[in-house]
Amino acid sequence: MNRKASRGLRALAFAAIAGVSVWAAWPGVQTAPAAGFVVPAAPARSGEASVPQLASFVVNAAEPARVHAASIAALPDGRLFSAWFGGSREGATDVKVHAAFFDPAAGRWGEQLTIATPEQTTRDLGRLVRKMGNPVAFMVPSGELWVVYVSVTVGGWATSHLNLIRSSDQGRTWAPATRLVASPFLNLSTLAKGAPVFFADGDIGLPVYHEMAGKFGELLVLTPDGRVRRKQRLDHGNRSLQPVVLVKDARAAVVLQRFAGESKPPRAWRSETRDGGRTWSAVEASDLANPNSALAALALEDGRLIAVANDTEDERLRLSLLVSDDDGRHWRAIHRFEDREEFLGRSFGPDVLRPLLTRDVESLGPGPATDSVLRNAEANLCRGETCSWQYDYPYLVRGADGDFHLVYTWNRSFIRHLRFNRAWLEERL
Repeated sequence: MNRKASRGLRALAFAAIAGVSVWAAWPGVQTAPAAGFVVPAAPARSGEASVPQLASFVVNAAEPARVHAASIAALPDGRLFSAWFGGSREGATDVKVHAAFFDPAAGRWGEQLTIATPEQTTRDLGRLVRKMGNPVAFMVPSGELWVVYVSVTVGGWATSHLNLIRSSDQGRTWAPATRLVASPFLNLSTLAKGAPVFFADGDIGLPVYHEMAGKFGELLVLTPDGRVRRKQRLDHGNRSLQPVVLVKDARAAVVLQRFAGESKPPRAWRSETRDGGRTWSAVEASDLANPNSALAALALEDGRLIAVANDTEDERLRLSLLVSDDDGRHWRAIHRFEDREEFLGRSFGPDVLRPLLTRDVESLGPGPATDSVLRNAEANLCRGETCSWQYDYPYLVRGADGDFHLVYTWNRSFIRHLRFNRAWLEERL
């Protein structure tokens, strides 16, 4: 072996050892402590619980004309906070993260705010941000309101990063964004969608997912002050996205994941833990149809699970409320929030869409002017003489009063908010 080749091998060996050292030193490879989960507190029972209630609202303003990926958080003072992204289209450089507050006394959503932009995030981080995506808003035990959101410097979602903004006054003001280092190598391809879970030692488990050279769910564990503690794989391979973690007790939780594979028929994946999140079982297919689309879910006090999902094998024409009695293995639909299944595989134009859309808008509840809702929806649903329906990306939480709050993307144009109480749900269980 000549001297030049020897030097090259030594350099390669040094780089490999250094890389292994960096990986070994990174907190993400530390063994998960057996702290156990914090079980969500049982909601208070109000005197009006016996009256079934379902109400609808529109969260966002008419501009920007295209919005997606809303999340919602219940604030300690009884208000709600929702965050979503909007712009000319998904992945465009003009996309920003918007937010609004819901006042239960007024019964409507307030002024639309902008809480994160590519320019502001670039300044905060000291590095270029060109595109933005999914924001996840949630309260943490310290009393702060956090929003984790996706950003991209170059490329598509597979080269994304996660950022965190924090508010100590429930969204009135925000600290500068910080970057979450989810990987020691380039910190690429981590995205968020699901609501967090909390551990007894104060850590926060944020469901995330990976899209580069494989698609799989993960759990990103954060410290109470917003640093990455570790990251756990929830699946291996190229088949799952956007996990939702459902805590049943201090030791047991179920994970549901979006179908992203090639196997047929397409079904949502599930796995579980019985040791407080230290280990997770291999994923298995549930019987819930999933057309490669996000879902939302919650665990009820009686052990049953409820989910909101596009329970179809193709397209996102239907959005249903479902229940499972066996930890997510089998599901049955108990209500259709949206249903245009009669249009599956059917070609139709604006003349068919308009009267149906007009009827739908009447049921949306308080929000922007009707003409702007119709205008945006038709522009987003039709390409010339070919139109389609789309209801997707649900996000479901429960308030301290026991009411359920669902937000989702309505026909690519608006964020719809549905509020229902336990009595309304019980009628369907």
